[in-house]
Amino acid sequence: MDIEEDTIIALSSPPGRGAIAIIRISGKNTFSIIKKIAKTPNNENFYELPHRKLLRANFYINDEWIDDGMFVIFKAPNSYTGEDMAELYIHGNPLIAKKIINFVSSETLGRPSLPGEFTRRAFYNGKMDLLKAESINRLIQARSEFEFNSIKKTYFGDLYKLVNKIRAEILLLKAQIEAELDFSDQDIEYTQKENLILNVNEIKNKIENLLKNSSLLAKISQGIQIAIVGKTNAGKSSLMNKILGWDRSIVSEIEGTTRDYISEEIEISGILVRIVDTAGLRETLNIIEKEGIKRSKEAIKKSLIILHLIDGSLPKYEFTQEIKELLQNISNKIIIHIINKKDQLHPEAWKLENLEINNKNLFGLYLSCKTGENLDELKNLIEKIIQNQTYVSDPYLLEERQYYHFSKINESLNNVLHLFKQNTPLEIISSELNDVIHHLAELTGEVSTEEILGKIFSMFCIGK
Repeated sequence: MDIEEDTIIALSSPPGRGAIAIIRISGKNTFSIIKKIAKTPNNENFYELPHRKLLRANFYINDEWIDDGMFVIFKAPNSYTGEDMAELYIHGNPLIAKKIINFVSSETLGRPSLPGEFTRRAFYNGKMDLLKAESINRLIQARSEFEFNSIKKTYFGDLYKLVNKIRAEILLLKAQIEAELDFSDQDIEYTQKENLILNVNEIKNKIENLLKNSSLLAKISQGIQIAIVGKTNAGKSSLMNKILGWDRSIVSEIEGTTRDYISEEIEISGILVRIVDTAGLRETLNIIEKEGIKRSKEAIKKSLIILHLIDGSLPKYEFTQEIKELLQNISNKIIIHIINKKDQLHPEAWKLENLEINNKNLFGLYLSCKTGENLDELKNLIEKIIQNQTYVSDPYLLEERQYYHFSKINESLNNVLHLFKQNTPLEIISSELNDVIHHLAELTGEVSTEEILGKIFSMFCIGK
């Protein structure tokens, strides 16, 4: 049987126990399945019910009561998949859902769906383009508000509109070139050629900005790392706990308590942020502590923001070699010098005036992890830095497949510009534009293969 002729059924809510569970059904046997397992108080004829009618029901299998709940029907073509659909809302015991799904499968009325099969059918039935279909999985998987907001533009069709705009510009460009072919016995005028080249460059700039911004967004969506560094007993673990709002790191007066780095993820200004409490930087003969310091150095290398803690209760302070190296090469790092223990500040403690904080990548403040003084000031500074570092104008977070096709489009446009410079016959230039049009069609799914579609939808959860 053709896969699209099957009626499919699946648990659409997360697996496990909960207040309710949702079972989704789609296909030509949908109403037959509902009729077989659901009994409503008024015994309504499901085929005559209006679209999106929600009903209470008791669910039975071979006349055995299974559960009571609700269901809603969606008539084709006005459903998520474009087919007849239904959703059952039952109590969230996995045994109940399993009984219903197994019964439907054993009666050959339907079969368990494949991953992403509901959305795949929606694409096949013209309910959405491939760009929107891909964005649904990203919306589900988003780990931060930033990533969620970055993909919304694709979900609401902005990327689809951009692709269509580029396609219209390419088709116009191709039409202008082919119009010149009607006068192939004459050389193309210089001004006409310059205008064509200008149009190609404008389109290419759009593509390059799109690729550049997407790469930045992809990097940001993976999270920004902040490393808390300094000598032993400077208060690094206390600071991490204060930023997180709960006790994650062990705090002790004993030096060298943190032997390995400890990390935890939080969200700051909608951005996924990984806070790393590193081992105290010092010379040591302890093998375990040495390994912890080595790992901490690796974590520091991967961090964008460095919180350098200085013990303000001590009369003097000398930078460790590791901190000196950081300060010598801060082009890709942002360092916040923090003089901690402000509540017990020594009169001869290191002062902010001694630190070079006039650089755009260097900041400094006094803090007391014990009393919380200036903690909000530090948090506000971190938020401001993150906001500045993550601002992207006109953002589109591209999937790997989408990035590939836009890259191929950019490559073809570069070839077109090269061909113009070489005074290549217009027929060849026009042919090169066909590759651009093909990749634009691949983006929206107007041209696609089963292999590519299978790969895309296999990454979805079952029931979506």
